[in-house]
Amino acid sequence: MPFFARKTEAEKAQAQRLKELDRAAKAQRKQAAKAQKVREQQQKRLERNVKRQEKQFEAQRRAELKRLNQAAKKEVKEQRAAQKQAEKAHKKTVKLALKATKARKKAVRKTEKERKRRLKRRARLQPDGPVPPFKNNSSCYVCGKHFQKQLHRRRHHCRQCRESCCLQCVSRTRHAVPVYGLHKPQKICVVCDCLVFNNETTADAQVRDPAEAIAGLVAARPTASRRPSSAPLPPTTVNLLTSRGRARSAKASLWTLPIRPLLKRKRSAEQLRNRKMDLDLQLEKEAMRCGRAIELQPQQSLAAMAS
Repeated sequence: MPFFARKTEAEKAQAQRLKELDRAAKAQRKQAAKAQKVREQQQKRLERNVKRQEKQFEAQRRAELKRLNQAAKKEVKEQRAAQKQAEKAHKKTVKLALKATKARKKAVRKTEKERKRRLKRRARLQPDGPVPPFKNNSSCYVCGKHFQKQLHRRRHHCRQCRESCCLQCVSRTRHAVPVYGLHKPQKICVVCDCLVFNNETTADAQVRDPAEAIAGLVAARPTASRRPSSAPLPPTTVNLLTSRGRARSAKASLWTLPIRPLLKRKRSAEQLRNRKMDLDLQLEKEAMRCGRAIELQPQQSLAAMAS
């Protein structure tokens, strides 16, 4: 066959068939590759779906486990809190019960003590005999001045010591005298106000000897110049028997309340003493002045003779 010979019709047809076969094979390969690609994409999509489902399932499982753990921890915590609250409530109940028991025992003891004290006070305050009558003296029991028609010199009676006293020696403070059944404020003298009711309760006040009260007044105030006619001489130290049976010296703080007659005498005595001191001082000055004049007279006479 020559090199540049023309192809025959059979050769052309055969070549055409070969081309068609190649084209068909190429199309088949292309379709197969496309189908393979689609299958691979589907496979990848399935794998991705499977992985996503696995992740979701794992996340759900972890969330469920976390929720269960949290629920278990919360339950344990609530149980512990409830247990602590129960223990605290029990301790508080026991404490309140002990406190109530202690308060009840204390109240019972206090009530019993008050009852015994009230019985002792009632037994002590009940007079042993009839109430003594008032003493109608001609002079005041405290200051010793005689009673007159003037208002401040009229006779009054102390409900505590039952003695007669003037208006100036009556205390401004009124006190109840339960020893004689007088529970309302009554008129008393300054001696009883100072020695009986001062620094003492009304319930603990007891009847004292008026002479002893006057002796205590005089011993505590030695500057008092005048002594009541009915009172004995005061001792140097007077022991006053208190309501509880203990001895207390009269030098204690008995003069917290003013006693007008004694203060007036003290004031007048101080005035007299000051006047006497002023008079003595004036006399001494006058004597010194006279002595100096006597000494100067001879000197003047000698000077006159010399001149």
